[in-house]
Amino acid sequence: MKKGILVAVIASLLASGFAWSQEPKQTTKVYQIKWRNAVEITGVLAGFVGARLSASNAFNTITVTTDPDVDQAVFQNLIQKYDVPPRTVEFQYYLIKASAPGQGLKDGLPDKIKKVVNEVAALTRFKSFELLDSPVVRASEGKEIDLSGKGIYFYSLSLGGRGVSIVTTDDKKQQILVDRFGVHFSIPTHPGFADSKFRDVGVTTSLRLADGETVVVGASQIQDHTKEPAAAIITVVTGKIVG
Repeated sequence: MKKGILVAVIASLLASGFAWSQEPKQTTKVYQIKWRNAVEITGVLAGFVGARLSASNAFNTITVTTDPDVDQAVFQNLIQKYDVPPRTVEFQYYLIKASAPGQGLKDGLPDKIKKVVNEVAALTRFKSFELLDSPVVRASEGKEIDLSGKGIYFYSLSLGGRGVSIVTTDDKKQQILVDRFGVHFSIPTHPGFADSKFRDVGVTTSLRLADGETVVVGASQIQDHTKEPAAAIITVVTGKIVG
């Protein structure tokens, strides 16, 4: 009799929608990253409460596991926001030899660069300026660049670290960031001699400039002895977002 009553009670509870308590289930989804680096996007999204993210370098995917009260759509929308085709920045370099002797600007400098050079002349002892080379480099966001060339001197240009990135400021203006901007020159210690050795001079720095802005990155001293007239190679660069 008692057994029949117990069965009837259980059947009644099940019919009324009663269910034994269960742990809420987590949700796991894998997102394929098409354009950007999965590890970098994971770093941007890390820190959300109720979610665990992991990235696969091999497959360039992000795995998101969320608690029941966290909507996966939030992460899907954010990943779509960040996983966009990388943009391209064009860097126009001007490698200018500056000397204390002499006077004026030699031919070959654009007007906007002449303005910059005049500002340098007003603040330094350099009076004579000559354009050595004006290479153009295009770099995509997140990519490192290393290249070399020769004007009067051999030189190397690098955009390293995390490469180039584009950010939007609070006032909706775009800025170009370079994690490690480098320009180096090989200067002969005894020009004209067969056994002349070379020494490295240059600048390595982080760089931030507005879209279309022209800046002086630095001056690399090239005189070998203190008795020689002051001379340097001034690096001027213009950065422009082109794609």
